Amino acid sequence: MRDPVSLRNIPEEVLSLADTIHRHTGLSMSDVLRLALVSGILIEVTKIAPDHNGNLCGLEGADLAKALRRHLGSAIDLLLEHGQHPYQMALGSSNATPIPLPSTATVAGNTTPPGNICPTHSIADDLDALGIGLGFSEGLGNYEVSS
Repeated sequence: MRDPVSLRNIPEEVLSLADTIHRHTGLSMSDVLRLALVSGILIEVTKIAPDHNGNLCGLEGADLAKALRRHLGSAIDLLLEHGQHPYQMALGSSNATPIPLPSTATVAGNTTPPGNICPTHSIADDLDALGIGLGFSEGLGNYEVSS
């Protein structure tokens, strides 16, 4: 493994977003950056052509899809909500009407104050499911997860 990578070339706007996530969730800045790195790497894997066995960078498609589902669900919801999903018309009915989305009144909002957010899963779960890497959930040991 290489030495740590410098953060000098990360755009200031991205670091500002990471800082906002850090302040809102109570996660350390290094945990936020690790989450972003692992999520981003999983997404980048999808851009690589499968090998002759059908694996993507050594991962089976079904395993990668399972790991990505947690990370992309909210992003896909946002794309649909704002009419930006690339397949939105194909996902709609035959008369090309938009997909009905739940109203904000029916979706429970996050009422947990910043800093007290209890993660229900971690990137470590995804890494374990893929059989790669050690998670950093040990750093999140202060949180109790209710099932």
